[in-house]
Formats: sequence, C-alpha cells, structure tokens
Amino acid sequence: MNKQQEIATFLHEPTEEALDKLWEEDELVVWIDWRECEEDIIGYFNEHLAETFQIECEVIEIDKPRGVDIVLTSTEQSMRIPFADDKTDRDSAIRAMQELIAPHHQIRWFKESLGGDTLAFVLLPTGQWDELEQLFGKEKVQFYFQVITNDCMMFDMSMEEMDAEMQARDQARAENF
Repeated sequence: MNKQQEIATFLHEPTEEALDKLWEEDELVVWIDWRECEEDIIGYFNEHLAETFQIECEVIEIDKPRGVDIVLTSTEQSMRIPFADDKTDRDSAIRAMQELIAPHHQIRWFKESLGGDTLAFVLLPTGQWDELEQLFGKEKVQFYFQVITNDCMMFDMSMEEMDAEMQARDQARAENF
C-alpha cells in the first residue's frame, strides 16, 4: 500500500486501530520532537522527497543571540529561515521547508499528534493531497492533516491554546466525524 492509500484507509474509518497503524508507519510519518535541531528537521523531510526535490541546508554562525542562520536551497530558490533574533524554532523551519517544496509537495501536520511534545507530519505530492480532499472532503482531510501556512503554530503554542484546540477538536470529532 502506498502513502496515499494508507491515509485513505485511515480517513475512511479513523478508528483508534487505524490511528495506531498510521503511527507505526515510518515511511509515512515524520516525527519531530520539540527539542530537535532545525537542520535535522530539514533532513527528516528530505528522506521523504525524491532527490530532485530535496532541500540543501547550510548552517552559518552569526553574531546574534540565536548564534546561527540557516539557509535552505532548492533547485529553484534559496532562503534564510526567518527566525527571531534571539532563537531558532521548529515552526519557522517547517514553514520554510514547506515554502521551498511548494507547489510540488505539501507537508501537513497530522493533528492527532496535538498535545504531545513530539508531533507527526506527513509529506506527499500536492496532487495526492488534492485527490484525498476530493474523495473525503477538504474539511475532513484538513481536520486530520492541517496545511502548513505562514501563520501555522505547532510547537510554539501555549498550553492554553493547545488545550482549547484539543477541546474544539474533540467537539468537532463528536459532531462531524
């Protein structure tokens, strides 16, 4: 079964058993711990991309409190990850990676991992995400697999924000899915 089929199986019947099966799929899920180095995150996603789409990552020491700049380069463009002056962060690294692999691929946050200190992500060609949304509806696919946008908060959520989102998801799941 390919990655898209595995996700389709889960979306068809999103039970605890189906969820457990997805959690165990190393070829599908990219697990990122809140303590990961940003350059390692880029490497994890590269493992799920064909060589022609992989992103080069260069760490440059700088004279700012965060200590480094990270430059990402694809075959089409190059960019510095827009970190705050005082720290690097996983959210910015993931958003920058998404920007560089678009429009060919999409990283999506597997929202069932919300609430943990290790979050799950799935990277697929954009066309496969589109097909899943046609089959199961955009709302359902994005409920489970959130699109990474420029304002997407994943690791930088406060406890209150995370609790509120988890409660809203539980309510939506009970009402819709």
